[in-house]
Amino acid sequence: AAQAAGADGAALTTAVAVGIEVTVRLGMAGYDPELNNSVFFEHGQHATSICGAMGAAVAAGMLVGLDEDGLLDVLGVTASMAAGVIEANRTGGTVKRLHCGWAAHSAVTAADLVRRGFTGPPTVLEGRFGFFTAFLRGEADHAQVTDGLGERWAVPDIFFKPYPANHFTHAAIDAGLALRAQDVPLDRIDHIELRVPAAVIRTIGQPIDTKRTPDTGYQAQFSGPYAVVAGLFGGGGLGLGLSDFTDDLARDPARRALMARVDVVADDECTKIFPYQFPAVVTVRTDDGRTWREEVLTNRGGPQRPLSDAELAMKFRDNVAGRLDPDTTDQVVAAVAGLADVTDVADLLRPLTRLRTATD
Repeated sequence: AAQAAGADGAALTTAVAVGIEVTVRLGMAGYDPELNNSVFFEHGQHATSICGAMGAAVAAGMLVGLDEDGLLDVLGVTASMAAGVIEANRTGGTVKRLHCGWAAHSAVTAADLVRRGFTGPPTVLEGRFGFFTAFLRGEADHAQVTDGLGERWAVPDIFFKPYPANHFTHAAIDAGLALRAQDVPLDRIDHIELRVPAAVIRTIGQPIDTKRTPDTGYQAQFSGPYAVVAGLFGGGGLGLGLSDFTDDLARDPARRALMARVDVVADDECTKIFPYQFPAVVTVRTDDGRTWREEVLTNRGGPQRPLSDAELAMKFRDNVAGRLDPDTTDQVVAAVAGLADVTDVADLLRPLTRLRTATD
């Protein structure tokens, strides 16, 4: 959208900030403190792709020059395009990889339609048949949307994911990596207990037989047992990278032997902290009676344990390895680091035209 509008880096930065704010606030409007979980998720909906479409639409609308009424229209139009079902988190299928891209596609399309005259309902959020009713069945906390809007920002509190896996698995990965550093003998492990917030078990611990035997690297990205075991084995990137989530590793007999010994259970302390962190406590017992315990209560990549610019660049390099040559990768890293000073967003995107395809 920024490229189509001829926008500069400063305008893009502003639009991204506002878009993320809209996304986070709509997402938190669907958080139920009594359930201690997202109402979206309780209904089988992927809040990332639903709320993400709404936020991205506001960002795209800003970039193409929509005024206040136009931005309201773009929310109204996008609400009819936002979608995402999360059953793939539990039992497999790669469709979830499409969700964020579809949200962005919907957003850019909606902004373009509104620019050409399409309109949406002015009560798209709170109306009788609006967003809150359609997606949350009216169980929305409106104050999460309006309180401190424009004064207190959610954006500084967002988390960057260090590992290419479901965010609920990250503390388990960190615990596994920490136990690896303590030289826990993998060949003597008798039992592993992964304790997590109650609300996340359905995503990373159920059905447990499937989570202990992921058939693909994609399924492994949503497996609590695989997360702990992969951490114990160690990997690339920032501890684990894309090369650690392959079909072959998901089926690796040594990893599966350890995954078979992992139980995923609810932990009261972790449940109290959720959803502001996605904590985990891992206990490992060996066949000679020794026990190791690792507690990870704050997520790496959040405000309490931020990733450095160098670490973020390292993750990017890991993600594009084999797709972009090193010189091009460095150009993109440098452009992103100086995004506010980029005069034409096309300068940021142009190096990506050298992207290699899977058949190259």
